[in-house]
Amino acid sequence: MKHLFIAFTAAGFLVACSPKTTEIIEVTETVEETTSSTNGDMPKADIGEGKVVFLKNCLTCHYGNGPSSAETIDNFSKKQFENILPKMIKNAELNTEQSRQVKAYIFWELEN
Repeated sequence: MKHLFIAFTAAGFLVACSPKTTEIIEVTETVEETTSSTNGDMPKADIGEGKVVFLKNCLTCHYGNGPSSAETIDNFSKKQFENILPKMIKNAELNTEQSRQVKAYIFWELEN
């Protein structure tokens, strides 16, 4: 019985220490900056992040618990927003990246 136990233990060590034959597949993921606007200049990532920045920084001051973001954005034209946004971006103290994202989101909302 003692020899049988030693044989099984040795076999277990051999199996555990043997080289693994499982194939390792390396997956690389590339992120494409696809665009989603009629003029083709707004990356989808900017639109999504812009909505987050808009909800966090714009709605709290202007709309509180009022209408949804789409309803408030639709109250102005793209041309009006081009005049409004520089002042609001400065007041909200948004950085360059956040500014670009909010613009992308607002202009996307106006187009859709």
